[in-house]
Amino acid sequence: MRISELAERSGLPVATIKFYLRKELLQPGEPVSKTQADYGESHLQRLRLIRALREIADLPVATIATVLGAVDDESLPLLDLLRLTQTAVARPAAYDVDTEPAKTLLAELGWQLLPGSALVASLAGVLAALADQHEKIDTASLKPWAEAAWSVAEAEVGYISADLDRASAARRVTVGTVIYGELLAQLRLAAQEAVSVSRFRAGAATEPQHPDSESLNSDEPVERPARVSKAKSDRLGAVSKLGISTSKRGPATTAAGRRAARSS
Repeated sequence: MRISELAERSGLPVATIKFYLRKELLQPGEPVSKTQADYGESHLQRLRLIRALREIADLPVATIATVLGAVDDESLPLLDLLRLTQTAVARPAAYDVDTEPAKTLLAELGWQLLPGSALVASLAGVLAALADQHEKIDTASLKPWAEAAWSVAEAEVGYISADLDRASAARRVTVGTVIYGELLAQLRLAAQEAVSVSRFRAGAATEPQHPDSESLNSDEPVERPARVSKAKSDRLGAVSKLGISTSKRGPATTAAGRRAARSS
């Protein structure tokens, strides 16, 4: 196919594709003349991965180049490719806190992470925040959350087969980490509301209560729901642009199931 067809099928402008060619994120097409080249399905798949990394994960070009380099490095084991992609997409925070509570929790859960995993420090930061609020952070207290996370992770990683091509595996990690993670967060909120209704419904209104005219005219401030940030809205809006159907089975891998998946 010519670059114009590649642009149409990928949903990217020709100028953007040429930019990726100049940055060597996309391999050159097969020359057919001095000014034209022919592109195949591999170029289309590559562009879909680049779009996922750029539009969904919001990664800079330099980081995308690192992920793509790992995809192209056949000597790099699939497990290392998945970790590199997940770390790039999730960008776990490196808190300057004691990591021993996190290491203890992981050990007591029987979870073995890869050596040097950035998730240890990230988990330690969350545990420290809980401890600051005088919440229990022992394994028994956190078991319900750990079991739920393990169940989600098993389902997500189950969609990554050993014979899946490396680009598709990286794309599933990207989409799975971002979009399905957001889906998990929203389902959790919906479940909390549903459980609350089932437990505390007696005497409660079945419809959300809105401020009445009296409260609106009072001097007391009315709390309004937080708006979704433009960045978050843009990232979730990229789902429709990439033609991903969330009704399809195909979540990607995420070591703890932190966000989303699309397949082409």
